[in-house]
Amino acid sequence: MKLISSLRQSLILICLLLAVAGAHLSAQTTKEPFAQSVSVGVHGGMTASRFTFVPSVRQRLHTGPVAGIAVRYDVERGASLQAELNYRRGGWQERYDSLATSYSRTLDYLELPLLTHLYFRSGDIRIFINAGPFFGYQLGESATSSGEANMSTLDSTRHGMAVRDRFFWGLGGGPGISIPIGKRQRIELEGRFVYGLGNLWSSKRGSTYVQSSEMYFGATLNYFFRL
Repeated sequence: MKLISSLRQSLILICLLLAVAGAHLSAQTTKEPFAQSVSVGVHGGMTASRFTFVPSVRQRLHTGPVAGIAVRYDVERGASLQAELNYRRGGWQERYDSLATSYSRTLDYLELPLLTHLYFRSGDIRIFINAGPFFGYQLGESATSSGEANMSTLDSTRHGMAVRDRFFWGLGGGPGISIPIGKRQRIELEGRFVYGLGNLWSSKRGSTYVQSSEMYFGATLNYFFRL
């Protein structure tokens, strides 16, 4: 009888444990109602850029601001489409052995990234990644220089070359974290890396530089408001 009683108690305990586990699993898999929505936002931050030149050019990172507006359309749970319109300051800064010798070219862009925004949730916090193509148009350029007497003939030739292709295009993206500050508002911290696929100058065989493409990385602070 004691054996039967022990088995009965064990069976009841197992059933209770299974019931609790089932309820916990059901609570985890129950999804909140989802509705498509549109959010608008602003962002700003800093970038650090450099160029890939062939033949190579010794460089330091060129830093500049980035700022813009964004529209995000929540297509389905965990996935959104995002379009931005940004002002970005890029360029390159050359490195010389002499501290009295320097050259820096600054390029101002109007940029249009078209991104896929993927995220997963941990409570109300979202961990996300943005990725997609980047398109831009160069608005203007400026340069600063010193110690020209210490520069080579190739340096002087490069510094005198005007931008031939003002259009920028490339691929990029990066991770971020999104924190709610209300029912409709979110603050985000995002990192980004972009690799340019176009060239500033002609890349034909026999050109002075057969590659002159920009890459940059940076971080922004974003604010979004859901309409």
